[in-house]
Amino acid sequence: MVDQAVTESSVPVGFNLVLPPGWDKINLSEESMNDSILAVVDRSIAQLPEGLPKDDVSKVRMELFKQLRKAARKAARANGLSLYLPVERVRNTVLPASFVVSEPISAKGEGFESGQVLGALAADSANSEVVDIDGSLTTRLERVVPPPANSEMTLASRRVEYVLPLPGSSYPRWLAITFSTVGDGDPESEYSSALVDLFDAVMMTFRWSYQ
Repeated sequence: MVDQAVTESSVPVGFNLVLPPGWDKINLSEESMNDSILAVVDRSIAQLPEGLPKDDVSKVRMELFKQLRKAARKAARANGLSLYLPVERVRNTVLPASFVVSEPISAKGEGFESGQVLGALAADSANSEVVDIDGSLTTRLERVVPPPANSEMTLASRRVEYVLPLPGSSYPRWLAITFSTVGDGDPESEYSSALVDLFDAVMMTFRWSYQ
């Protein structure tokens, strides 16, 4: 899968990711969000069992669109460019996980240094390490985030963020890709860890794309 989220003449034009079966992507730009969501909904509806009453299919379509749009708008408000999430059911349930590609982080300007930016990000994480992604040293951050105050969400989530340096940029820039899951309600459970492992495996397929 190619994402054209990164543009600058001296840097990659996008990137490739191999998604797990049953996952899809939503573009978060305001002009293409609805069309992107509708395309995901159509692909999901096409997988429903044949013979379902039209009224039931319509209800499923409307509810799925509503849920996806809510998730997409939340990701867009957090400077997201693309939202990736599972849309096919596994054992009659949708995996409680997603990840977002965000606007590149920039250290352009007087007084900003690469180490300071990455240090600030690592300070907010329980675990941080440096890993190799497509031949570049990438910062991987992991933490457990409590549910927001005064929110419908009551479960803590497990977050993993990869901060990738943009090759060829004239000043320090990084692409942030953030995964989140509530797992089975316990962010430290084997199930939650398995979903994190799945995301880590996806990130190992990451490759920059060039013109």
